[in-house]
Amino acid sequence: MQTSQSIIPLRPLRYISLLAAILLAQLLIISYYVSGPDEIAQAAAQEGNLIDWSSALGYFIGVATMLIFGGYHVIRYHWPLMLSLALLGMRELDLDKKFSTYGLFKSATLKASDVSLLEKGITIVIIAAIASLTILLIKRYWRTLISSFFHLEAVSFITCFAGGMLVLARTLDGISRKAADFGVVVTQHNEILTTIAEEVLELGAPYTFILAFFAYRRIYLAAR
Repeated sequence: MQTSQSIIPLRPLRYISLLAAILLAQLLIISYYVSGPDEIAQAAAQEGNLIDWSSALGYFIGVATMLIFGGYHVIRYHWPLMLSLALLGMRELDLDKKFSTYGLFKSATLKASDVSLLEKGITIVIIAAIASLTILLIKRYWRTLISSFFHLEAVSFITCFAGGMLVLARTLDGISRKAADFGVVVTQHNEILTTIAEEVLELGAPYTFILAFFAYRRIYLAAR
């Protein structure tokens, strides 16, 4: 969450301690389900559960927080981030599946004969728009994000953790199918636990992004 301005150094200890609290909360939630019966963990891992709704709420709170506390500067310079958070929130609510025959990101949507040309066209436009947004995010933030991360700058450090949660969650998604490609069999018990870990990582990501925003707000206001 930085502009083209030079990196403003800030002791990250206050924000890193809050990040540690988020990570600890995630570990406690995962430990609770790991230590309990599979039935409870399996119920929590179902689509549309409380964790999914809490994750979606976190993204929408993040957008609202940036609007309310960020003001014109954040809206003008960081609207791609706000839009990305909103899209991630909608993704947590499975809106990409509810309004598409096979799912917005499923190749079957474009290949199936029972999908209308209109739906295929809308799907292509949406995917192209998301791809363009992704490219814009990379061009605008990637270089500064990485360079300041190694200087332990609070905003980039926390943002990278949030992004890492999402990457790890995507890696765990469908782990049994992915492992089967390499001849590895994942037991039902372990699959349930990895699904819980995935859900909890996705839960922590939006609140970690919110923490990164408040770190950014502290830096930006201090520089004015």
